Amino acid sequence: MFDSSYPVAERPSCTATSVARFAELVKKIGTSASPAVRKRKNAARKKLKCVIDEQRRYAKQANLRAVALTLTFNCDADFSTKHVSRFLDRMRKSFKDVESCLTYAWVLERAGKLHYHLIVWLPRNMALEHSKLANWWPWGSTWVEACKSVKAWGRYISKFDCVGKLPKGARLFGCGGLDPDGKAAVSRSALPQWLQEVLPRRHRARRIIGEGWVDLSTGQLHHSPYVWTPWGILLATANQRAHPRIA
Repeated sequence: MFDSSYPVAERPSCTATSVARFAELVKKIGTSASPAVRKRKNAARKKLKCVIDEQRRYAKQANLRAVALTLTFNCDADFSTKHVSRFLDRMRKSFKDVESCLTYAWVLERAGKLHYHLIVWLPRNMALEHSKLANWWPWGSTWVEACKSVKAWGRYISKFDCVGKLPKGARLFGCGGLDPDGKAAVSRSALPQWLQEVLPRRHRARRIIGEGWVDLSTGQLHHSPYVWTPWGILLATANQRAHPRIA
């Protein structure tokens, strides 16, 4: 028989405040980036920063100036991954008499409509006409302005806050016009920090899953100094028994 004198836990009351807090928690969980998305965003930010830094170095040598551009699609149905390449090809052909190659970086975003943010490096005596931009980009609207602060514009376009809202298979960003030193620096920036410290300058490496990183110039195989353990990532030379187990 049930003893009515035994204390029974009361069911928590459902108030408007508790419902609002629960809804806010669900929203945060639903909109928070997954570890894979965060990793992709951080890697993209790191690489794009290196790209812009190297382009800026090259621009000083070639006496180029930075121009900020935004290319917006009228609607999602107009989107194609080939359109930004066609735009750059048309721009490149119009500058065929320029000695330096077209140097640029672009980022795909969505804030209502899909759009590209670009930084383009041009000779100081050359300007972009709005009429030409409209012909080169017939899929929507364009915006152009002199890039007074490369650092600020680079920081603005490298937010990568819309990764989950982009069309399937679309790239986050692209670049072109890097000189050999720039290409080597960008390739190197994507490597683990420990590998950057041991890999000779201008050498490139490729990962072999389960083996390590191979130097493409010498064939030397580099192994990570870190290992996975029950206690986390540790140096391979560390005494793992000295670390207590995590219950």
